[in-house]
Amino acid sequence: MNRILKEGSFKKNIAAAAFMACMAVVYAFMMYGNKPWYDELYTYYYFISRGPIYAAIHWPVPNNHVGYSVLSACLDVFSDPFIRLRGISYIAAIANLALIYVFCCRFMRREFALSASMLYAGAGLVHRLSIQGRGYTLAVTCFLIVLISLYDICLTDKAGRGSFIWLAIGLTYGLYIVPSSVYWVIPSCLTAGIYVLIKKKYDLLKRLIVTGLIAAFVTFCLYALIWLAIGANIVSKDSSFAYFGMHQAKVILKAPFLSFKTGMEYMLASPYIQSIDRMDCIKGMPDYLTALFDNFYDGFGIFILAVTALIALYAIAGIFLQVKKRDTDLFGCLFICICLIVVPVMLLIQSVHPYKRVLGFYMLPIAFGTVYMLDHVVKKVIGENRDRLLTGVCVAFTCIFTLICGLSISSDGNRAPLADKENDLKEVFDLIDVKEIDNIFYTDDYQKYVLKFYYDASPAESPTLEGADWVVVSAELTDPGNTEPEWPILYGYDENLLKQIYSSFESIAINEEYAVYRRSY
Repeated sequence: MNRILKEGSFKKNIAAAAFMACMAVVYAFMMYGNKPWYDELYTYYYFISRGPIYAAIHWPVPNNHVGYSVLSACLDVFSDPFIRLRGISYIAAIANLALIYVFCCRFMRREFALSASMLYAGAGLVHRLSIQGRGYTLAVTCFLIVLISLYDICLTDKAGRGSFIWLAIGLTYGLYIVPSSVYWVIPSCLTAGIYVLIKKKYDLLKRLIVTGLIAAFVTFCLYALIWLAIGANIVSKDSSFAYFGMHQAKVILKAPFLSFKTGMEYMLASPYIQSIDRMDCIKGMPDYLTALFDNFYDGFGIFILAVTALIALYAIAGIFLQVKKRDTDLFGCLFICICLIVVPVMLLIQSVHPYKRVLGFYMLPIAFGTVYMLDHVVKKVIGENRDRLLTGVCVAFTCIFTLICGLSISSDGNRAPLADKENDLKEVFDLIDVKEIDNIFYTDDYQKYVLKFYYDASPAESPTLEGADWVVVSAELTDPGNTEPEWPILYGYDENLLKQIYSSFESIAINEEYAVYRRSY
């Protein structure tokens, strides 16, 4: 950002600063106004609230965003659970807008760079992920750090050791946050690798490869800690092993290779994204991408798909036209082309259609490519030397994107609550003094997470109703048609269970979805 400010007065960047300040207010409102949902509360309960060391070595489920949990757990100095859960995402969301602006200013006028930042911010999926206590937004921050570092390394003569260090940090931590970051790590590395090969900068290529190998090694070491901890835990609880019943630390010391192997096999055997039939994957890819783009701008999925294809074709043409011309344009075209094309190719190779939120970062090359193409078209029509007219057109496009962004983030879909049952639970718990809850029989997983997050309460958990003094009954438990519960609801309709509750407990709080019962003596 310092470089951008040095290239012009602060007045030229004040529009970007004002936009980011407004978005900071919007994100703050969203952070507290839209209450956390199940995955966030699960992350808070099991990892963030237990400290950074615990978060760094535990991985019970595939969608645990370890790197995010570790950083968030460092916010333990704050008593506000919203800051501890969502503070890192909030900071990352604002940083992403600034980093997009910084990156785009290397390729186009500030007005268009601001348009790219706005277009990205207005995407519904991006907006909703911006304040969630999950690692996707922070992973995009790492993506942008990698892109800016690669630009400085490949296109400037002043890039020193610091740029390579930031590159390694971005690659390492991006993968440490969530393994699906590989979908942007590979396109980023390919962009830089192909660029330096075209420019025949072989010494630079060697340095990039070494940096990549160092990042890969550090990432491996970070995951190795998790594998050791997981493996030792499994080995200590499996009677078929000689280390059954031994403390996990001793298992690691006595059988590190066994622990490592067991933990790694456990992680690899439980992938978060399941493969589908390859032909189904190929045939369904257009519909999948359309659905993804509908998550960006609702109702415009097919339009964005067409624009994305056009941008990719424009970038391919630009690569051939710019090889012997501007290095900046060559790098930009390579990034757009490779990122837009390689990501779907990777999905086809893996034969997967991941959750849409996994590909939230994909809006970045789309936003950049859209504005980049517009910038080039406008310059061709108007001419680069007609500064006033060109600036006016840029400002007009910025205003258009401001309107698009505002309409998108204020839509019903983006204002809809993230949580449903979680909010209902909080509503019913607010009617009682939760400090009185000493031991409870949980009928769904929502209850203990809500108690921990909103009330910092962790009452003893009774495995049976007979041993509990408290129980919370959801609407699902009283519905005769709901005999097979849908996780995370733990119990379906059971007439005997309800009879026990009604005969031994008294209702002390109730709303449309939940009723809190206390044992009557």
